[in-house]
Amino acid sequence: MVERGEDDALHQVRVSCRRLRSDLKLFRTFPAGEWATELRADLAGLAQACGEARDLEVIAALVRETATSEDNPEHVDTILTKLTVQLERAAARSAEVVLGEQTRDLLTTLEAIAAAPDLKPTAAQPCSEVLPQLLHTATVKLEDAAGKLKPWTPDDDWHEVRLLAKRVRYAADTSAGVLGAEAKTTAAHAATYQELLGQHQDHCAAADALTAMAADAAAQDDPELSFTLGRLTERHRAARKPLREQFLSLYHRP
Repeated sequence: MVERGEDDALHQVRVSCRRLRSDLKLFRTFPAGEWATELRADLAGLAQACGEARDLEVIAALVRETATSEDNPEHVDTILTKLTVQLERAAARSAEVVLGEQTRDLLTTLEAIAAAPDLKPTAAQPCSEVLPQLLHTATVKLEDAAGKLKPWTPDDDWHEVRLLAKRVRYAADTSAGVLGAEAKTTAAHAATYQELLGQHQDHCAAADALTAMAADAAAQDDPELSFTLGRLTERHRAARKPLREQFLSLYHRP
């Protein structure tokens, strides 16, 4: 997809890396040696290389969505232009990494491991016995972390719960072929949590990016642009509250 310049290509690379890393973590007790740990690190590096462009794409879309007639249109255009330039540069860097020699070597390694993974004898256990416990462990971690969330909990803690929800979703997806309807239901619930917390994280990222741009505008003695950036920032920070309330209501928390 990246080679052909298709839309959403970098995002799909990032998602694929995350799914592979999640499964490697889910089955982490079965690989022999250190190959799984090393592979997860390589996949994390590739996903990170694709992350900046995707984040900027989301932030630009949110700015367009949240800008109103009350905002100075020239300032909004200036902000979007800066984000677009940053996005194009980040996308070029990401594509260079994805199409580079290191990624080709990673794909070769993945193909070799998929054909003949080096596993411990315990990997011969029936999946009908192993998968329920693995999925249960991932679910308990999510429930423990989600149960501690409050409306005033720091952003990073909400982001961590989002990551745990994603792991449960991927684990349930992986297990559904064996565990059936129960795993599919778990995956659907986790996807709902992930979607809500993903929106929350997008607004957090947008607020952080706009705050940095406001600081730059202030340093360049452009208080009016800094003011517009501040207004946009506050909208994204305010958007967190209803998303937090909606998530907590799903967990029946006060």
